[in-house]
Amino acid sequence: MDERKPFDLLANPLEGINLIEASAGTGKTFTIAGLFLRLILEKNLLVNEILVVTFTKAATAELNDRIRNLLKEAIEGFSRGQSDDEFLNSLIKQCPDPLPSLKHLKQALRDFDEAAIFTIHGFCQRMLKEHAFESSLLFDTELIIDEEALKQEIIDDFWRINFNNVSPLFIHYALNNHCTPENLLKLVRAYSDKPLLKVIPKVTIPDSIQEEKEFDEAFNKARESWKSSKTDVEKILAGRVGFKQSVVSKVSELIIGLDNFFNAGGNNFTLFDQFEMCTRSGVKKATKKNYEPPQHPFFDFCEILKEKQEALSCAYKQRLIGLKTSLFTFLHQSLWKQKQTRNVQSFYDLLVKLRSALADKSGAELAKVIRAKYHAALIDEFQDTDPLQYEIFHNIFKDKGGILFLIGDPKQAIYSFRGADIFAYLHAISQVETKYTLKENWRSDPQLINAVNTIFSRVKDPFVFEAIKFQEASAAKNKEADQLIIAGIPEPPLQLWFLDADKLESNRLTKKGKFIKKPEARDLILRAVAAKIVYLLHQGKEKHAFIGQRPIKEQDIAVLVRTNREAALMQHVLSELNVPSVLYTTGNLFDSREAYELLRILEGITEPHNEKLVKAAVTTDILGIQAEELENLLAHEADWTVWLNKFIDHHARWRSHNFFSMFRYLLFQEKVRARLLSFSDGERRLTNLLHLAEVLHQEEHQKQLTMGGLTKWLSEQINPELPRLEEHQLRLETDEYAVKIVTIHKSKGLEYPVVFCPFLWDKSKIRNANEPFVFHDNTESILDLGSEHKNKNRALAEKEILSENVRLLYVALTRAKNCCYTVWGRFNEAGSSAMSYLFHSGKKNDEKNIVDALESSFNELTNDQMKEVLKNLEAEAQGAIGIHEISEPVSLRHGPFREKNEALSFKLFSGHIDRTWKISSFSSLAAEKQSLLEPQFYSFPELPDYDQEIQSERISEKEPTGIFAFPRGAKSGSFMHDLFEHLDFTEKDEAVIKTLVDEKLILHGFDICWQETIFDMIKKVLSVPLHPDQKNLTLSSIPESNKVSELEFYFPLQTLSSEKLKNIFLKYGNDNLPGDFPEQIGKLQFAPARGFMRGFIDLVFRFRDSFYVIDWKSNFLGTNVEDYHHEKLATVMSEEYYHLQYLLYTVALDKYLCKHASNYRYEKHFGGVFYLFLRGIDPGKGSTFGIYRSRPSEKLIHELSQNLIAFS
Repeated sequence: MDERKPFDLLANPLEGINLIEASAGTGKTFTIAGLFLRLILEKNLLVNEILVVTFTKAATAELNDRIRNLLKEAIEGFSRGQSDDEFLNSLIKQCPDPLPSLKHLKQALRDFDEAAIFTIHGFCQRMLKEHAFESSLLFDTELIIDEEALKQEIIDDFWRINFNNVSPLFIHYALNNHCTPENLLKLVRAYSDKPLLKVIPKVTIPDSIQEEKEFDEAFNKARESWKSSKTDVEKILAGRVGFKQSVVSKVSELIIGLDNFFNAGGNNFTLFDQFEMCTRSGVKKATKKNYEPPQHPFFDFCEILKEKQEALSCAYKQRLIGLKTSLFTFLHQSLWKQKQTRNVQSFYDLLVKLRSALADKSGAELAKVIRAKYHAALIDEFQDTDPLQYEIFHNIFKDKGGILFLIGDPKQAIYSFRGADIFAYLHAISQVETKYTLKENWRSDPQLINAVNTIFSRVKDPFVFEAIKFQEASAAKNKEADQLIIAGIPEPPLQLWFLDADKLESNRLTKKGKFIKKPEARDLILRAVAAKIVYLLHQGKEKHAFIGQRPIKEQDIAVLVRTNREAALMQHVLSELNVPSVLYTTGNLFDSREAYELLRILEGITEPHNEKLVKAAVTTDILGIQAEELENLLAHEADWTVWLNKFIDHHARWRSHNFFSMFRYLLFQEKVRARLLSFSDGERRLTNLLHLAEVLHQEEHQKQLTMGGLTKWLSEQINPELPRLEEHQLRLETDEYAVKIVTIHKSKGLEYPVVFCPFLWDKSKIRNANEPFVFHDNTESILDLGSEHKNKNRALAEKEILSENVRLLYVALTRAKNCCYTVWGRFNEAGSSAMSYLFHSGKKNDEKNIVDALESSFNELTNDQMKEVLKNLEAEAQGAIGIHEISEPVSLRHGPFREKNEALSFKLFSGHIDRTWKISSFSSLAAEKQSLLEPQFYSFPELPDYDQEIQSERISEKEPTGIFAFPRGAKSGSFMHDLFEHLDFTEKDEAVIKTLVDEKLILHGFDICWQETIFDMIKKVLSVPLHPDQKNLTLSSIPESNKVSELEFYFPLQTLSSEKLKNIFLKYGNDNLPGDFPEQIGKLQFAPARGFMRGFIDLVFRFRDSFYVIDWKSNFLGTNVEDYHHEKLATVMSEEYYHLQYLLYTVALDKYLCKHASNYRYEKHFGGVFYLFLRGIDPGKGSTFGIYRSRPSEKLIHELSQNLIAFS
């Protein structure tokens, strides 16, 4: 057996290549500092001759401080001839003449600024610069942090090259299989920086011309047969007594599907769900026993079509895999060329270039030069190495004569998502002869160490792979243990809560009643953890709960979670019980509320004459104007003008100075610090805002961005699809008197007295069977995009995931000093979790597909069997582990602990805040689905919903011209809205209109070369009859006095839910709404809301005695007017929930007109709603293109008003 020898920091020799595996809490950082000190004293090395490498800037700073402090302590000890530190005292005793040593130590401290303590990237950059000739590096190469823009350009090029001139059928297949430029970018973003990654399968991109031809022929024959035989086929399908009832009930749906399918043309590659029912084999399958299946040529043609579709699908699948495989080669080649041209390099390039320099023919000489500079090297966190990093250090220090210590712990290798490769580590240590271990745990209570030993000793290979060893830790000698004591009774240091599925209500369980639903489990556990924390703090406050001799306080407690979402949920539940907490997560600055609010402020400052933007800015929490206050301001022009002038001043200051000058003035003038600190999470908010200002200042300075450019940059960063940089992670606010909520990845290297680990039961299965995955073949890292052996390879990948999940569990449990709480139970999908493996896998690990076998075994377990395992575990641990059923949540609230001598105090709010009361909008109702457990910090504003790119099945492929070529996106939509808002529809002077067009083009950042195109669009929009039965109803006939643009409304809102809306539409929907509209509404998952409904109607106008609503839509649907036909617009209206939007508008307008228009009656005076898709309007084509019309029934509007408007 490959046992590691215990490492003796005082006695082990300083020579050769050594491995030190340091288990959790065993003093790894102290060991590195001690080795550094010994190298100075015993090898007479200078500080710049000892290379120390770690993997993060934070770890570098910590090592720097620890080594410097140890040098200071050593100087003091050698000066006195003794030290209180046992290690230093031993060094002093071993030294026969302390004076030379003292002189050497003082010299080291004086020169410490020259110490070679680097991150891996910092080390590579230093070596490449110092040895530019040997490494062939340009001297002035710029280092870039983010390659996103370069990768985006390359993906766009790849898409144009490979998808521009291909069959529409293939485009349809690719899009249906989520192959888009956005998803290709996600693919390379996830895997392109994994070192030495092999991509499989290596397939030649097949030619599918023959399969496409055969599919076209089969489609045309089936379509012609349908046209000529539809009546006969319908009779067979509808009147056949021999068909199964399940088939008969779907015949009408099948007929409609066939009509739509064949009418759509051969570019529709996907067969609809019921198509198989009309194939020969499908008809046979649908026929009851003892009946002869009907015969018809159409069924034969459909059978052939299905076969050809499957053959083409298979060819396309291989083609898509081939393209994705080639993408990585294309990306790396293009990136290299682009970087060479621009003379830039990334952090990843630093590793590649140094590795290449060391590997080529002059590499031995470069290694010799580096080795001559650094006589010794200490590589920290070596378990997080990757193949490139290992090769670099191996090539430098492989020759004898140098001193190399590799320090790490494979049990704590949890950063594979950053490129860390445990298999590179295992390969590296297999070549190291001298291996040590640190076993003495200086962190945890001895009984807690015993509990962890018990859990990880029960399984033959506790970390799944045999090469990752577990050696039991032992408590450090002479270390006092502080237990968690409640009411005079010590708590078992490891508390394992069991959530008993048999005692839960059936609605919390899966359909078969065997497992607890994950959302239900999460909710119960969150509340149980919060209740326990409140209990501990209450007991501490009453002097009944102690850690050692002192009462437990908020800052003693940490909750470790897997994800940022879990962290947010935990904080939300704690806040409900008045427990202060602080997040230590990988949350990003640009996902914060403050980023969104600052963007609104910057948009208002950038365009201070746009009152709509200024209103949005002043109503942020940063500037603090409430709705009622804003209403009063707008009612008093002089007061509102003061605010407008402030924004004009901020604009001028920014333009004449810079962003940061303007920001500091804004902060002072508007008393922003005091305002934000008045919130319960004020420190978090202020920290975020100041961090944002710093980042924006840096970006403005580095890229010389204009006011508009910096605002646009912030808007782009807020996009959640962009990758998040480490530099933009949330900074920590003050954590005094606060429970810490930490992601496990962030917690590594830290320690806390009391730890809760509620979510250690995540599955180890790859979520989507078709998604790519990485696995290892020995030491080779391989990305499988869909090889013929993908099932076998997926099993290997899932085994690796399981191993990392076990390692995450180990890291979580070993953060605790005194007590740790975790949770287990029959959770749905937890069968492949780390806890399932450690508790229920038994002694063997010899299954070929261990994850599937583990899941299968778990699924057979009963609740009682799981309890029995835990009871046995409790007995084995001999008092170190306590098993309890999860505690029921309690209503007890917490009053924060404060020292009695505090001078200041404040009253705690003990009332109830109704979280359902808010200002809602169409945008908030139709927003993407999200879990109702997710804490919602603020309602969605009424967001622009225009100018989305809608992927039509038959989107025209020709090069766009005219208005179809005008840029797309929200910026274009904003421009068009602004233009029509300020346009006089009756203006006859073309010069006046063109002047307005020029002004708006410039204001919104477009070239005025678009003037004629926009002017032509305006003429078409103003002259087209809006309704085929009312030829005189054109916008050019509407004077300024008969229209209102951007009509803002509020109405008091009753409690509203998606189910309530669905029921209304089921009962009162009319022919103007799609048949599936109620079900579509039912899918919306907005939280129940009441308060106010708010919105902006683009245009309300009066024609004769009727009132109409217009909504401008600049969506790009295609490059032909035909792409904007009424039928296609109906699809967009349905998909984007625009029906709901105009119904809300109609309710609001109807209520307004009832109060303010004399003799108004809906049936007589409400003309209807027009959605004008501006790109598709052409008077020559008539009003069936570019215009969607609707007039909701009076019954529906009345019912909506009764159910939506409070006090109506």
